[in-house]
Amino acid sequence: MRDEYNILATGSAQQGSSMPRSRVANITFAGRLGGNQEFIADPDSEEAQALLKKQPDAAPLRTLSASFDLRGFYDLDLWRMAFLEGWGSTSTGLTGLPQSVFAQALYAALVNWLGLSIFTLALAPITGGHLSTYGTQSSGISDKADPTITMATFFAGLSTFPRAVLYIVAQSAGAIVGAYWIRLGAGDADYFPVGVIPGCTVDTTLVSPGQLFALEFMFVLAGVFMAFGVGLDPRQAKTYGPAFGPVLVGITLGLSTLCSAILRPGYTGLSFNPARCLGLMTAKDELQYHWVHWVAPLAATILNGIFYYIAPPWAKERSIVKDATVLVRHTFAKRHQSTDHHLGHARPKVQCSICVW
Repeated sequence: MRDEYNILATGSAQQGSSMPRSRVANITFAGRLGGNQEFIADPDSEEAQALLKKQPDAAPLRTLSASFDLRGFYDLDLWRMAFLEGWGSTSTGLTGLPQSVFAQALYAALVNWLGLSIFTLALAPITGGHLSTYGTQSSGISDKADPTITMATFFAGLSTFPRAVLYIVAQSAGAIVGAYWIRLGAGDADYFPVGVIPGCTVDTTLVSPGQLFALEFMFVLAGVFMAFGVGLDPRQAKTYGPAFGPVLVGITLGLSTLCSAILRPGYTGLSFNPARCLGLMTAKDELQYHWVHWVAPLAATILNGIFYYIAPPWAKERSIVKDATVLVRHTFAKRHQSTDHHLGHARPKVQCSICVW
């Protein structure tokens, strides 16, 4: 399957390298964040059919049956990628603690921008880079692998159901391991000593579950929409490229973090990454309102998927238009034949621009 990874939509090998490009284990995955669907297989190419049979999301998925192709659960390469996604979620860091609320938000936005950009560039060629540091606040703790991005690519038809399940399970497990590892290193007394996990904990006296859902849904939908626009839109491939795309995704992350963190009292900022909150809140033994961190991204990514199907970046075959074109052409032909018959002489054939698609 490694050789099949190199069947890209461009169909051409890069030149000028001392090593043959066929030996580079490129990932052919439509849901690669920051790649803008540049690293995909051509679904109309005969040589790519073997790859698409084993890995349907090597190109944008066209049918529901391809999305739910369960053979992916038997793909060892997919398990390997899921393991790396889980490993990425254990990559955490500890930094200083800003004092003011605005300083916390500004600090978190900067860390999220740089963190997401770097980790996406690092893991995107391997797993697709479904990463996020959303929710990083004054603690400076951040998990990278993000189920929200995985859910968004699934509902948009850019990843299969087996990949989504394996990625989310691995991301959640990795986040739990990483959180307990931080607690082990920091000690119980210094593990969120004030009892607030930024981006996860909510003051229930000030924010209701409904309000939390509304805030999370709004910010997740906006974040996913922007991430798709700069990191998964094939129309932006030549504009941004795989190197600059992750940087722009990181900027959208930082913007959402900054806006959400200072929105209202009692709301500690956008979670976006339910795996991160699952890990940190499990290690803290506080799972209050945690269900919202999963339900809100699920609803937001479903709506984003609907938007994606309404206005897809790829041109679709318009069978209705084609049928209408044939009908118009047939009508014009009959009209010309009828006119020629009544006039009794041949008329020059006129090509109608409406009939030419």
